[in-house]
Amino acid sequence: MNRNAVVITGLGVVSPAGQDITRFELSLRSGSSGIRHNTWHHTEGARSQLVGIVDPFEPAAELTDFERRRLSRADQYALTATVEAWQQAALDGIDRDRVGVVFGSGGGVNVTECYVDAAMQGRVGRPSSLLPMNPDSAGTAVARHWGLHGPRTSIMTACSSGATAVGLAADFIECGFADVMVAGGTESLSHVTFTGFNALGALATGRNRPFDRRRDGIVLGEGAGVLILERAGHALARGVKPLAVLAGYGITSDASHITAPHPEGDGMARAMQLALRKSGLAAERIGYINAHGTGTSLNDKSETAAIRRVFGAAADRLAVSSIKPMIGHTLSAAGAIEAVATVLGLMGQFLPPTLNFEEADPDCDLDVVPNVARNARLDVAMKNSLAFGGNNTSLILARPEAFDVAA
Repeated sequence: MNRNAVVITGLGVVSPAGQDITRFELSLRSGSSGIRHNTWHHTEGARSQLVGIVDPFEPAAELTDFERRRLSRADQYALTATVEAWQQAALDGIDRDRVGVVFGSGGGVNVTECYVDAAMQGRVGRPSSLLPMNPDSAGTAVARHWGLHGPRTSIMTACSSGATAVGLAADFIECGFADVMVAGGTESLSHVTFTGFNALGALATGRNRPFDRRRDGIVLGEGAGVLILERAGHALARGVKPLAVLAGYGITSDASHITAPHPEGDGMARAMQLALRKSGLAAERIGYINAHGTGTSLNDKSETAAIRRVFGAAADRLAVSSIKPMIGHTLSAAGAIEAVATVLGLMGQFLPPTLNFEEADPDCDLDVVPNVARNARLDVAMKNSLAFGGNNTSLILARPEAFDVAA
């Protein structure tokens, strides 16, 4: 038994397609989308009239009155998802000096918006109300709520932040700095984000269509995903059965364009190769890839090219899907929420679908699990994340039985 493997013992989620693991998995299996008409923000003249919003939000009962009143929505999403993951991992009573936190976050941009809006209307705001604008705020809130004294840091690599946080958390465990790590990503919608992506021409004019020939952009979303990581031996000693193994991860940079991915997916291919090398697994062991799959013309084409470069002829038997048509592009939270979805697929032996797929594209010639979830024998899966600035992260996740970590 590999007692030194890094395993996942708890999952938590807040998303437009389900504000807990049970409802989220039901949406993944049924292909139910949380995308709706955008009544949250003025959209006249905008490319997109759609958004993935968590509304009404149901904060966990465990949040204090202070946390409900003073923290940003992004921080409350992070706390609520962590409550669920913490409880599933049965962490009460654990040595909190040996528990750390890594969160990917873009910060509470909406907090700054509210402060500036109030100032422009002549209302004096409390300077401390700007504290949640810091990308480090979510990790701070989680550490403070549970009194966690292990290593804590924050990741801001745009849309790969959540996945990168999971990989870095595993490094802290492998280096001996912690026995348990809370890892995840969180994001809340803001007017600045919406108008910025609209100005870039990156928003979809209609439905989000990853890998479809008529794809033309993203639909923005929000939420949080959390995974509890720990050494297999530590989990088993506590009597906790691992849900999955984080078998390896890779992280690279394109060093190319500030918004566009490398045309041939060079950086993403190298991230996948690094993840495979660290896991010690052959590419043929991967049965499913949860793709970044934004639904933009360049992203889906380059990600397909990267997958074919790494997997060769084996790519023809791979299932590759994107859940962004269900939850929107949740930016800093995307890699973490989608990693949670990947673990649920491994646990439940199913493949989440790519919704809104109608017309095949020769440049995206993969099995994208179109429109309907599929039952499948699945032992090892990969989660890919790409981001502005050419940041690439690839995670490899496996069933414990497939990685010699069964209790």
